[in-house]
Amino acid sequence: MNQDFSIQEADEFINISTDRTLQLKFKEEGVERFWISIENEHPFIAKRALNILLLFSTSYLCELGFSTLTNIKSKKRERLTNLEEEMRVALTYIRPNLEEICKGRQAQISH
Repeated sequence: MNQDFSIQEADEFINISTDRTLQLKFKEEGVERFWISIENEHPFIAKRALNILLLFSTSYLCELGFSTLTNIKSKKRERLTNLEEEMRVALTYIRPNLEEICKGRQAQISH
């Protein structure tokens, strides 16, 4: 057991590691969802685990942002001036509803 655990964290860790139901829940839900789901029952150890997991996700997102920026600012596109909008579009997880967007537009009419 880690020496940095407080008494409450150590107690909760022992309870979690000996509870077969929680072990099965961990295998079924995955690491992030597991700690979020037991946060009310075991607040001390869950908070510590989520803080550690948060470090990985934020550093991943930061690296993703830098990688996207270098792809956008390639030599062929170095004169782009509106990087904020380019980055927003490149990094978003929201997918546009193309059918809804097209409904509000008129098709190009031939002359």
